[in-house]
Amino acid sequence: MSDEAPAPRPAPPRRQPLMADVETLVDMGVLEEQPQPPPEEPPEPPVEEQANAVALDEALAGAGIQPDPADTAAIAELAKLDPAVVEAITRWVQPAPEPEEK
Repeated sequence: MSDEAPAPRPAPPRRQPLMADVETLVDMGVLEEQPQPPPEEPPEPPVEEQANAVALDEALAGAGIQPDPADTAAIAELAKLDPAVVEAITRWVQPAPEPEEK
């Protein structure tokens, strides 16, 4: 036997599975950005709520009030009330009738 060491043999490269989450792999440039599902739109309010909101909007418009964004949120909450309550609110908002002259 000879005392010389054998010549090194080239070894095939070792591939290990990637051990990172997708976001990290995207940040590293290994993967392309994954498509995201479209955001879910909130469901439409029930027809009764929509009718209540329209009645409240009309009452405010009749009183000469232009709703601002905070009012819009309040109208949406009030529209969830019973229709009889919304009817009472719309009556309160309407301007008082002019007294008849005799």
